[in-house]
Amino acid sequence: MVAAASGMVMYKHFTDAQGGDPTKHFLALIVIQMLPLVFLQKKILSCPDPVAMLSLFGTKVLLMHACFLMMRVLAWPLLEVGLGFCNLVGLLGACVALHFGFKFRCTDICSHMDMIGLLVLAVSGAFLTEVFDFRRQESLLECTIFTASSYMELLAFIPAVWMVHQTAKKNDDAYIAKARQVQTQAAFFFTFLVPFYVLEDVISAFRVGGEEPLAAFGHMVHFFLLLDFACFLLSHIYNPDKVQGSFFGWLPDQFWV
Repeated sequence: MVAAASGMVMYKHFTDAQGGDPTKHFLALIVIQMLPLVFLQKKILSCPDPVAMLSLFGTKVLLMHACFLMMRVLAWPLLEVGLGFCNLVGLLGACVALHFGFKFRCTDICSHMDMIGLLVLAVSGAFLTEVFDFRRQESLLECTIFTASSYMELLAFIPAVWMVHQTAKKNDDAYIAKARQVQTQAAFFFTFLVPFYVLEDVISAFRVGGEEPLAAFGHMVHFFLLLDFACFLLSHIYNPDKVQGSFFGWLPDQFWV
């Protein structure tokens, strides 16, 4: 079984009882994490009101980030999971964005049962992963928490993908957000997201670049994709008349059908 530091926080050398290539495993995780961002960037313009979509999926994406960061903070005393203090700061940043940007309250959690289903799926998958391939010195609980945080991060943008897909498919424009409201939400959303992935990807790339250049490359590709998505969405929110496209604009539309 592959053992890593913490999802995409920091690349470590893997141990694989079957002699697999650790870098290939890591790059596969990076690719899986990038696919939702690519899908969102290509499909969000198919929605009747693309700008309003952030209001619909922003809370869920931030909640997913808050949940896996909370798991990392819980695992911090047990395992070396990246930079514990940075995870704590990231958790606080996600909570601030939820509270002030999206007006989220704990009593609103019942309206996000789909996200809770993803969390249950991540924890269940992590537990089964560790039960069927438990060869580590740490306890089963420690390793399950550790693996669950990684699975949650991989699923962090899935709620956004589902909502964009459903809205574009139904051509439903029932929800129309106010421009000022969306701008405030976008400011909090990306003020958290971009600096967080600077730590997740850019800093990690520099830390492992000397020993694992492919892992560093994977980190940087993921970061530039996320940055491109941020610029793409912010352009449509703040200045839609001057949008020039995005890094993935060259892909044919048939690729996503």
